[in-house]
Amino acid sequence: MARSIWSGFLSFGLVNVPVGLYPATADQTIHFNQLHKGTSHRIRYKKVDEVTGEEVPNTDIVNGYDLGGGEYVVVSRDELKEIAPGKSETIEISDFVDLAEIDPVHYRQTYYLAPRGKGADRAYALLRQAMDEAGKVGIATMVLRDKEHLVAVRPGADVLIMETMYFADEIRKPSEELDTLPQDVTIRDRELDIAKKLVDSLTVQWSPEDYHNTYRDRVMELIERKREGKSVVFEEERPKSNVIDLMAALEASVASMGGPEGRAAAPEPQAAGREAAGRREAAGRREAAGRREAGDGREAAGGAEDLAGLSKGDLASRAADLGIAGRSRMSKPELIDAITAATAPKRRPRKIS
Repeated sequence: MARSIWSGFLSFGLVNVPVGLYPATADQTIHFNQLHKGTSHRIRYKKVDEVTGEEVPNTDIVNGYDLGGGEYVVVSRDELKEIAPGKSETIEISDFVDLAEIDPVHYRQTYYLAPRGKGADRAYALLRQAMDEAGKVGIATMVLRDKEHLVAVRPGADVLIMETMYFADEIRKPSEELDTLPQDVTIRDRELDIAKKLVDSLTVQWSPEDYHNTYRDRVMELIERKREGKSVVFEEERPKSNVIDLMAALEASVASMGGPEGRAAAPEPQAAGREAAGRREAAGRREAAGRREAGDGREAAGGAEDLAGLSKGDLASRAADLGIAGRSRMSKPELIDAITAATAPKRRPRKIS
C-alpha cells in the first residue's frame, strides 16, 4: 500500500477536501555502485577544502552565493530556515484553465491526490467530475519539502492528478537559447503533402503498454550474461542523414509503409535510376509476400541467420510489409525476433481419433 508524502486539504472556493499526496511514478533506472577495479571495495567521496586538501565536517560547511571574481555572499542554514516558507497544509486552487492551454514543458513531476477519510469521498468525487466535464485544470501553489511549487490539479480517469510545474521564468525561450533554429524556410506543397501522409501512416491509438525501455532490457541482459561468465555483443546501426534529398526520403518512407496511403503517394520520377530501384524493391516485396501467402516456411526455418545479414533499414521495411506494430522503436535484434515470429508457419492442430 502506498504511503502519502504529504497530507492536507485541497481547497476551491469555500470547499476543503482532505487529501493525501502520493507519487504517481517510479524510477526504474538501473543504478550501479562505483568499485575499485579488481576488488569489491566501494568508492566513497569526501568533502575537502580545495586549497588545503583537508576533509571538512558538515558542521563547518556553509552556503555561498557566487558573485563572480572569487567573491561570495555566505548564507547559513539557520538563515535559510528563517525565511523558508512554513509547512503548507492547503492546496488552494486560485484559477481554472483549459488543459490545452498549458504547454507540457511546464510540467515537472506527477503525483496522485487521493481523498483522506470517508467523509471526503463526496466532495472529492464532485470536484473530479466537475473538472472533467468542464475540461478544466485547477492552478494552485503549495509548499512541499520546504519549497514553494506552482501546481496544476487535473482530473484523471478515477483520480485527481497533481503536476508540480516550472514557473514562467524557469522556462528557457528557444528563440533566445538556440541559434540553429530554421529561419525563412520555404516548404513546398508536395513536400508537406508527403510528410503528412507519412505522419498518417504511422499514426496509431495511444497505448502506453506498447512502449518499453529497450536499453534497460539490454543492460539487464548484459548483467545476466556476465554473471553467467558469458559475453554479449549488440549491434546497432546509426541512422543515416537524409538532409541531402529530403523529398526522396519522404517518398521512400511512405512507400515502405504500404497500404493505400503508400500507393497513393507514389513518387514522381526525379531520377530514372531511383525510379527503377524503387520498382525492383517493390517487386521484391511482392515476391516475398507471395512466398509467405503460399505458406513457404523456408525463411522461418533459418530466419534468424538470414535476417541477421540484413541492415536495420531493410528489416524495418520488411516489418512494415508484415504490419508489425511498434517497429520504429525496435532494435535490430527485436526486429529479427518479430519478423521471425510473424513469418513462422502456423501449425494446424492434429486431429486425434
